[in-house]
Amino acid sequence: MRATHRKPTSSTRATRPRRVLILSADVGEGHAAAARALAEQIEASTHEAQVTIIDGLSAMGWILHQVVEDGYRVQLKLIPWSYSIIYWLLEHIAPFRWIARQLLCLLGSRPLARAISEHDPDVIVSTYPAVTVVLARLRRTGAIGSPTVATITDLTGLFFWAQPGIDMHLVMYGESMSSVERIAGRGSVRLVAPLISAEFLEPRCPIDARRALGLAEQGRMVVVSGGGWGVGDVIGAVRELAQIPEVSSIVCLAGRNEQLHERLEQLFVDEPRVHVYGFTDKMPELLAAADALVHSTGGVTCLEAKATGTPVVSYGLPVGHARVNTRAMAQLDLLRLANDTSELREQVKASFATETLTANGSSHSDRAQPTAVDLVLDVPRRVRPIPLWRRRLTVATTNVMLLLSVGTWMMSTDEMSALARKVLGVHELRQVSTDEPNVGVIVRTPTSDVTLLASQLAQRGIHVTFADDGGTPSHRMILRLRSLGDELLPDVPSSGAILHWVRTRGSLRSQARALGLRHHFYFLQPHSGLTVGQMVLASTAGAMPVRGSFWLQATGSMPHGRIRAGDVLVVNADGSTSSALGLARIASWLESDGLAAEPLARLTRSESIKVNKSGDRASATAPATSRANAATSGTPPSGVEARRSSNSSGASATGTPV
Repeated sequence: MRATHRKPTSSTRATRPRRVLILSADVGEGHAAAARALAEQIEASTHEAQVTIIDGLSAMGWILHQVVEDGYRVQLKLIPWSYSIIYWLLEHIAPFRWIARQLLCLLGSRPLARAISEHDPDVIVSTYPAVTVVLARLRRTGAIGSPTVATITDLTGLFFWAQPGIDMHLVMYGESMSSVERIAGRGSVRLVAPLISAEFLEPRCPIDARRALGLAEQGRMVVVSGGGWGVGDVIGAVRELAQIPEVSSIVCLAGRNEQLHERLEQLFVDEPRVHVYGFTDKMPELLAAADALVHSTGGVTCLEAKATGTPVVSYGLPVGHARVNTRAMAQLDLLRLANDTSELREQVKASFATETLTANGSSHSDRAQPTAVDLVLDVPRRVRPIPLWRRRLTVATTNVMLLLSVGTWMMSTDEMSALARKVLGVHELRQVSTDEPNVGVIVRTPTSDVTLLASQLAQRGIHVTFADDGGTPSHRMILRLRSLGDELLPDVPSSGAILHWVRTRGSLRSQARALGLRHHFYFLQPHSGLTVGQMVLASTAGAMPVRGSFWLQATGSMPHGRIRAGDVLVVNADGSTSSALGLARIASWLESDGLAAEPLARLTRSESIKVNKSGDRASATAPATSRANAATSGTPPSGVEARRSSNSSGASATGTPV
């Protein structure tokens, strides 16, 4: 049975030793090494303190643990280029970085908060950036009240290392201080001595170190490391270094990569100069004995090498943060960068001439820096938790913006149009079922070409319905078309703008007023279909969409399907002579099948027509009106009005009979 944990009072906190909780992660050896080094420094100090190290990534839940740790390991071993892509997106694409941060906090906040409360720390330290992100959120929201510290062992790429919710950031490179303050605010960073084991600071004789390790005392000695996980081109580096005559010993560090360890032993079993190590605690001795370190991942190992005065050559893993970090360090002459094996040989030879900085390898500037102990045990409370009302306001605002975004997308897309048609009861007019051998023809043409094209067609005895891409027709144009025996149909502009649909109702009503149409009328929809917004606003205007059975180009080929009486054809044309000839060709083609091209109104206004459930028109029992009578019934109106049928059972959402 688990005992309940009672939170100590302020008086109890004042008398007990300060409790320090360090959150690390088993993602590479550097983060764990920094945690161990900080714990050693605190325990070796004169302060009364209790230190506890836990795996912060595991404390954030098994999902994040599997995705981050195991996913990272698989990427580096099998598909390292994929890690470069993800890192580039995180570094350069702010929305991608925001999403990643939100997912970390969503999945890891509560589990991490519970793990922290179990230890009731006085100060919390994170050595891993993903844990730092969640820890900062808990601090800013007031879920934890203890001050927070984040250690930063990288030089660049600090978008997760530094967070506004961290009270103090401890950096190992002075060059990174400005970047941290730019992210977390002024006064949020301090430069400290590197978080490495004290063993690396002990003066060691290289010859004695080689003798203790059983290595050749003469010649050059090089350490090749693939980090704690044994990644990078370790084998390629060893092969290249074996060709340098003055190199008498090559120590390969395979880390916890057992497959790499076995592979190295098999390949270099006959090479006495090559010594293969797995994960080892002999790094202080190895670096003291080495003339150069060839390293693939950088990080804390570079700090350890710097402390011992061992030159570093970066080679073998040019991906993700390793590439960014090592290139920045190379620009500051903190290490040498080799992009291929030929450069590796040159850089290693050049590093042999590098002189150590001091007797024990550390520079005077490094030794002058304060240690992390005093800052951790007396960290100022810089972060002010966000008030509850602000958090609630942010959540409410985010939800409103999300709803508006989703709503705008739904209204601006035609992906949901099929569902919207069913909900609104909107039926697209494609075909008129009639006893007359007529076909409704709608010519879609620019406003400037309407009268010209109508005149050219009238000379050939062809009368059609015109649509002009949503423009409001002038009174002069309407009178001209009436005199020629043609009509105009309201149209919805086919603009590609996101919010173009908001003008649908106003545009349709404006055209309807100009054409003398009342509450219920037809309009031509775009060939691509209506968006949900267009459909809704058209319905409120009492407009019913015409889609047509066929869409043609005036100068194009004839449709492959069969044209039947009552079909509605939509033809795209302009005012050119070729378009007029093309329309005449279409009319002749219809006549060859015994059909006549007519304006849409002559089909929809027949008393023998009613609307069926599919939106097409079907014949009623009344006798059909002859073509001659329809042709001599007078000048057609300037628009197409949807009439109610005497046998209709009601009206649809558009006001059209059903």
